[in-house]
Amino acid sequence: MDPFIAQSVAAIAADTVSGAVEIAQKCAEILARAVRSRPMADRADVQREILTVGRALIRSHPTIAPLVNLVNGLLWRLDETDESETALRLVDETTNDFRRRLHVHEAAIAETTLRLISEEATILTIGRSTTVRAALRHAQCAGRRPRVICTESRPAGEGRMLAGELAASGINTTLITDASAATQVAHCQLVLVGADLISSDGLINRVGTYPLALAAHATDVPFYTLCSSEKLLPPGYRLPPHPSMAPYQIWPDAPPGITVQTAYSDRTPLDLLTGIISERGISPPAGIEAWLAATHLHPLLRTEITEG
Repeated sequence: MDPFIAQSVAAIAADTVSGAVEIAQKCAEILARAVRSRPMADRADVQREILTVGRALIRSHPTIAPLVNLVNGLLWRLDETDESETALRLVDETTNDFRRRLHVHEAAIAETTLRLISEEATILTIGRSTTVRAALRHAQCAGRRPRVICTESRPAGEGRMLAGELAASGINTTLITDASAATQVAHCQLVLVGADLISSDGLINRVGTYPLALAAHATDVPFYTLCSSEKLLPPGYRLPPHPSMAPYQIWPDAPPGITVQTAYSDRTPLDLLTGIISERGISPPAGIEAWLAATHLHPLLRTEITEG
């Protein structure tokens, strides 16, 4: 791997505050640059570079499905040719289209979400989803006056960043501790969360999402995930192990004899969701199975990335 590309991959791996869409956009740019970083003799060379860099990017954020879908889409397109120049053009076209669709889908989700946000609604969110941020800003521009409650979202604390971004947009924003989030749900009209991925096994999102979903279910507060089709995990793909997180983020000076455990994500069963808001509109959780079944995993992703 080219040293500059390796540095870019390392920077992606160190990013613990960007949302899934932001990470995916950066990774699309890295993959497009990677195949231009050295001479490619034929399509097989381009394919190997996509697999090498793609494997590293996916393993840096193993729960972010858009990375899997990006590499998956590139591999299918590369099957269309044997010529290196055509392969390079297809990589450029596919990565550019992928970035464009992320923006278009985010805007469509924001417009659909607007229908759920009443005047001066109190909305709770977790983490720093740029899709949720776009929906809240869109509601503000449309004349709504939401009051947004952000959890601090430890261990990385990206909820504090979201709170600052929303406040800068003129949105009434409150920051709360993660421990108090479940008790705040009953005082809200809506819970909106982002997504790293959705599969038949559930929603993976920032840690703390599952208890929020349980609290919303217990108090009959609508709970939606804002999730574009890029975040649907192709059936047959086996998630690699999630790397351990640095314990210093929780307790930097923990005394001997104490094991510090932390995680950035958790899994929420789909039956706890009120609905899934995508570029196609609002779907019931049960309806996602047919959509997932329409996604086809490239054979190389069954071996090269999950076992390589």
